[in-house]
Amino acid sequence: MQYTPNTARSLRTGGKLAAITTIAALALTGCFGIPLVPQIGGDTTIRPQKSEAVVNYLYAAGPTGGTGEMRISVQPSDDGDMKVDISENEVSGLGDMMRGAAWNSVTIATILTGANLDNHYRFQIGGRVDGPSAGALSTAGVLSILLGDNLIADVTMTGTILPTGAVGPVGGIPQKIQGAIDSGKFTKILIPQGQRNSANNEGNSVDVVALGATGGIEVVEVSNIYEAYQHLTGAELPAPSSAPEPRNNEEMRTKLRNATATQLAGFDQAVNDFFSLDGSIQDHGWGLYLSAAEYGDDARRLESQGLQAGAFVKALNANLFMSAVTKTYQAVEQTLRLGIDALNQKLAAAETNTVVVNAYLDTLGSYSPKTITDAEALITAYGNTFDAFALSQYASNALRGLIQEANEGVYSSIEQIAEASIWPIILFEFAGGQVEAARAIFDVGRDNTSASIDATIDLQAIGSFFRRAADANWNAFMVTTIQPAAEANGLSNDAMLNRVMNIDVGVALAFSANQYIPGLQRYIGEGSPNSAYAAMGYGFLNYSRNAILMEKYGGNAHLDQDFNIVGVQNEIILSRALELAKTQMARSVSILEANGSSPVLAIASFEDANVNREGDVSDRFTALESYSGGFVATRMLSYIGGYPTQGYSR
Repeated sequence: MQYTPNTARSLRTGGKLAAITTIAALALTGCFGIPLVPQIGGDTTIRPQKSEAVVNYLYAAGPTGGTGEMRISVQPSDDGDMKVDISENEVSGLGDMMRGAAWNSVTIATILTGANLDNHYRFQIGGRVDGPSAGALSTAGVLSILLGDNLIADVTMTGTILPTGAVGPVGGIPQKIQGAIDSGKFTKILIPQGQRNSANNEGNSVDVVALGATGGIEVVEVSNIYEAYQHLTGAELPAPSSAPEPRNNEEMRTKLRNATATQLAGFDQAVNDFFSLDGSIQDHGWGLYLSAAEYGDDARRLESQGLQAGAFVKALNANLFMSAVTKTYQAVEQTLRLGIDALNQKLAAAETNTVVVNAYLDTLGSYSPKTITDAEALITAYGNTFDAFALSQYASNALRGLIQEANEGVYSSIEQIAEASIWPIILFEFAGGQVEAARAIFDVGRDNTSASIDATIDLQAIGSFFRRAADANWNAFMVTTIQPAAEANGLSNDAMLNRVMNIDVGVALAFSANQYIPGLQRYIGEGSPNSAYAAMGYGFLNYSRNAILMEKYGGNAHLDQDFNIVGVQNEIILSRALELAKTQMARSVSILEANGSSPVLAIASFEDANVNREGDVSDRFTALESYSGGFVATRMLSYIGGYPTQGYSR
């Protein structure tokens, strides 16, 4: 049967699949914004030097703005677990958003200092709140408590914050400056670099430096928390010295070379199978084939340049992408021949995916990590296996809905049914391939020469911390993104969420992971030897994913109607954030290497990010995610090794 390609649909599917592949590559190489793992107990961490800090924040309200007071306090946790509470003097309806922002501030401050994890933080908000735009300021407040510095009362700032400490863009700056002028409280206000000329509530550009001067306020642009902290406290925030770009040693290069060859062989086989399809089927999938082929070309190019770790990441993507595309279009051929029965067979295969996931979880449960790089490999493997299960379940539900619609006569031809099946099937095939990719990553990262894990670490507390931070960020995303969109479109929150999940697979993964993790944890067993590593795997991956979603929908990216990144709101902010993130990751890797551990997965992420940094705007945002996640992942490993403050204390 001839199959007439729908070119527009093919292109849309290609863009979405490229986004999935990016997600998988980032997750599998440990380069999402992963929160670090502070050590419990011992004297290798920094404990709070003060009990309280008061920050005065700014907000926008119509043509003007105002100020509010946030009181941050800390005391020892009564049960040894990290706790973050918020209270509001006014009901804002943004409790989940503020809780996520508070967790984010605590997590980033811990990353940047090497602080302990058994604290109980309270954020008391004394007035109106204005979204996450006080993120950098509240992070500085937590840092001042940990380091014992005093905040300067007449200095404040506005800006979001990334895991590396980069300050992100915000809206309403002219109104906030005017509100600060009207309050008479401030002599200096810090704003994100590149936002001197900002739009007011009427859309007109305002020079906020000049505006501030009319009220005796100095407005200063800052690009990161290090610059901001100096202005806010008069003290320097400690940071490691500069370091060379990390490279894997010869032992790792040999292991990576063999793994790359295996992945490229799988890619080549998938290409051959694709070209065995009917010509009209090939035509429909041609754009996807070209995207996968680009990954393969990149892998071979990087390998020829001696960048073996980056070559492995690209080869993994090429194999994962091409295999999913080929199997999907094989299923399309089957559907055109057999009708809905072929889709029922594919749906039945979901049970096989579940068996495969459970079997691999059993394999991971029998592994005993002994070194820093063993822990890196195991935590990453758990995170990605959970992701594969969540994606498989989401795809199965989508396919089940399609079959129901087909049986109800929604589609007028088998060609329409085959067309509609491409997206859920490609997700399904991607999930199956992701388990194999996770296995390949685990094999590369485990059993390498490395320093030992610190035996005093409380792994259960770490896993609990990550899980709660992830859940707080997911709830914040629902409040700041899904709920307003639902209200604007006259939909329920659930209906709006479903609409977004059908376009943005990152949202689908975040939601599915949140729904399915309790069952997966029960399967693993809370008392099992590796249950804490499993909790960390879920926690770090979903904390970072949800933080990225917050940044994507409310940050510096310009999105099209399908939520693809097609531009940047502020080029200066992106460039400075990339430079800081790259520097932070290189510094953190150098500390691990100085202590006898070379994190092969993080270095692979670094090399891959270097390539993406030279690409289009979407690639550059991917690079930012890779550098940021790699930085936090390597800080995590420093905690596990017992030297979290090295390079981060005065």
